[in-house]
Amino acid sequence: MTVPDQSVFFNQSTAPLPPSADTSQIQTFHRQLPSYAPTPLIPLEGVAKKLGVKSVFLKDESNRLGLPSFKILGASWGTYRALVSQLGLSQDLPLTDVAQAAHKNRIALFAATEGNHGRAVAAMAKMLNLPAHIYLPSTVSPADVKLIAQEGAEVILVESHYDDAISKAFSAAASTEGGLLVQDNSFEGYEQIPACIVEGYSTLLTEVSQQLSEQGLDAATLIVSPVGVGSLAHAVVAHCKGKGRQCRVMSVEPDSAPCLHHSLKAGRSVPIDTSKASIMDGLNCGTVSMAAFKDLQAGVDISVVVSDIESHQAVQFLKEAGVGIGPCGAATLAALWKLRDAETIQSRGFLSEDAAIVLLGTEGQREYQVPVPNSNVGAATAEA
Repeated sequence: MTVPDQSVFFNQSTAPLPPSADTSQIQTFHRQLPSYAPTPLIPLEGVAKKLGVKSVFLKDESNRLGLPSFKILGASWGTYRALVSQLGLSQDLPLTDVAQAAHKNRIALFAATEGNHGRAVAAMAKMLNLPAHIYLPSTVSPADVKLIAQEGAEVILVESHYDDAISKAFSAAASTEGGLLVQDNSFEGYEQIPACIVEGYSTLLTEVSQQLSEQGLDAATLIVSPVGVGSLAHAVVAHCKGKGRQCRVMSVEPDSAPCLHHSLKAGRSVPIDTSKASIMDGLNCGTVSMAAFKDLQAGVDISVVVSDIESHQAVQFLKEAGVGIGPCGAATLAALWKLRDAETIQSRGFLSEDAAIVLLGTEGQREYQVPVPNSNVGAATAEA
């Protein structure tokens, strides 16, 4: 008797989502940012052939507005909307005018991060000529700490896990005159800014739709998204299941922090202990964003958990194909291989010969410690 792969979960709790909002204002905002350009959608013909599907594409976010991650899309829009709200400004005021007002009022930005979100907030602060204070848990690599500091931010290391770093960033912002928390994880009493960050990611998905159309395809049949706190996946679900679209969604998480995976299985949000390190440290988050969970529960069709080894192998595969993607982004390819290997009636429904699949390659190539097979890095435990 074959034992089902517990790292692949087919969600039976999907349900219709409300129509997605108009995002044209967000695209207009992003176009005013220095060096804005759509990131490439790269065909992976060899992968498509191996899977027996029509097409597989990788959305390459290795260079987004001068940073090696998609995160600046959410951080920029979230920061803009947060400043406009805090300062009582018009919602269509040019960014340069918002920057002047923020500087006059001595605004300082705060955030907690596992890596790329904090760097994006720091870069946005630098663009606006504002100070930034970024809190990081002890599991973040020294290389990522250095990159955030190079954006001009003050880096505060927290000798604990990611959720504790959020708590400390929140307290510091609240106790600082002009302090403004720009966080992509929502919690009780803090929902507006994370919602704006999710909206910011709609630009990436609008680009995907336009690029698929240029390839002669009506739409993707499956989009594969990494999950940390769930903000990007939330945007993906809103895009794929809104406005009458029927695109399926597959989420992927590291086995060090499968908070959505456990939560979907439990039917409720389940926090995870993330004290174990992972090469997918940008996804090493212990709690799904409060604002995201219900929509993820309704819109994620498959949840997949991958190991550091599997992510590393996907990084190497893409590197040999000439694409430089880091472990968090390459995890989407690892998840796709895992779905294929599941070889169930359900998985075959997602990998039909007319399937058009988009993998979100969310970060550029970076240094990390190559994982050792059979190491215990990545073990996670669910908290009741």
